[in-house]
Amino acid sequence: MYLLTISSFFRTVLIIIVVIYGVKFLMRYVFPHMVQNYVDKKVSDFKKQQGVSEAEAQRIKNEQGKVKISKNPAKDGEYVDYEEVK
Repeated sequence: MYLLTISSFFRTVLIIIVVIYGVKFLMRYVFPHMVQNYVDKKVSDFKKQQGVSEAEAQRIKNEQGKVKISKNPAKDGEYVDYEEVK
């Protein structure tokens, strides 16, 4: 049977505290950078796969939110006969 000494108890508590703070540090500072790099790489791969160049992507981003209304006066819509439903 092993006897628990004060020094081994404190050493175990110290190791647990170091591991907890190490994981907190990794999750707060290192993990977000890893995820951001992964997402940036996947976005660039997707743009390459779709054939969108960087200049075209920037142009699309700048034009986002602008409204364009194109009217074709030569073409009339077709007539739809509606029936009243009671």
